[in-house]
Amino acid sequence: MQTSKLNHTLARLVFLSTALVCFVGVLLELWYAYHHKSSLPPNAGFTRTFGPGFDSLLNQFSFFTTQSNLILGITTLLLAFNLDRTSSFHIWRLIGIIDITITGIVFNFVLQTVPKNDIIADTASHLEHDIAPIIAVVGWIIFGPAKTVTLRRILLAAILPIAYAIFTLTRGAIMEWYPYNIMDVPRLGYSAVMINIAGIFVLFLLIAGFLALVDRLLSSRFGRVSFPNS
Repeated sequence: MQTSKLNHTLARLVFLSTALVCFVGVLLELWYAYHHKSSLPPNAGFTRTFGPGFDSLLNQFSFFTTQSNLILGITTLLLAFNLDRTSSFHIWRLIGIIDITITGIVFNFVLQTVPKNDIIADTASHLEHDIAPIIAVVGWIIFGPAKTVTLRRILLAAILPIAYAIFTLTRGAIMEWYPYNIMDVPRLGYSAVMINIAGIFVLFLLIAGFLALVDRLLSSRFGRVSFPNS
């Protein structure tokens, strides 16, 4: 009983820390965006920029990084308050874990980025792209909640990145602006962009498969707990 209580306390602390990292990262990102003109991706095929001001701040919510950090932050904050969550919650928990992992991998190994050389922007980027993915995955592996990854939840979780791609391409055609160089239609063309999106979706499936395997193998290890309504 004492071990179980200790595990639950540690889980809450890890989830709370994860939420704090996500929220601080997003807040710093928004602060920087409000006070600076938005920058273009390297070799961008378009010239549209935003801000400084509210147009630049609001535009930050169109980035996958911002969305994944917010979803992860909200879900881990809710877990910190109550570990025993309903079945529908675990779909969003899965979305948060997969999307933040995609964020970390794509940013660090795929995207072409230009350092801002600003302590606020660089701190925000480090929190959102490096620390949040690591602490999220490690926290999920150790504390779960366990036995929550199912094929149905993976398929439902896949709806969000698909919707994001459709939204981004539609908005980009209207506003002549794209958040990432891998989605730069004016420079790459739709065929190349669709190949990039397909590659990201394959990455999504690989991460989901990894999580499903870990969930099966480690469901009774460490401090991972499962609940009747998981």
